[in-house]
Amino acid sequence: MKRRDLILFIGIIVASIIGTKSFAIPIEKSNSKKINPEEVDRIIKTIKDNPEFSIFYQAIEQAELSEAIAKLDKMTLMIPTNRAIKMLPSDVWENFMDEENKEGLVQLLSYHVIPERLNLDELKRKEKLNTINKQSVSLTNKKELKIENAVVQEKKEETKDIIIYKLDRLIMPLK
Repeated sequence: MKRRDLILFIGIIVASIIGTKSFAIPIEKSNSKKINPEEVDRIIKTIKDNPEFSIFYQAIEQAELSEAIAKLDKMTLMIPTNRAIKMLPSDVWENFMDEENKEGLVQLLSYHVIPERLNLDELKRKEKLNTINKQSVSLTNKKELKIENAVVQEKKEETKDIIIYKLDRLIMPLK
């Protein structure tokens, strides 16, 4: 099997683990305001300037996801560290970052964008969250707060409309 075919095969397996619904479902809003563009810019800059999140920032840019999150009125971002992303086999991550696989990258990243602002106490009381693409992810709060397979390590940033939490791995729904 050729290397590119193997990479594509692994990417397909990872994508099937993540889910099969398309990100293309429109976000419906009811007379809600958008987040102030300056606040979105500041949050994107915060992600960009944090060396722990540089790979995630590159992925947001590659997926052009900042445009979609700018349309939200509130959000919670669950951001895996560079170390968390490097836990994936490098060929798999490179496959996601390939322009041809943009839809898969958008799907993967969308699990990390929750279209509501949730503080830690609210997260601890929930069992499921709906993501920007209207898929749900499970939460458990036993010894540590987990979203699917990812542990919420700490809150990194907070504004009136946005909260960013640091994760120890990518969110990949367990099916």
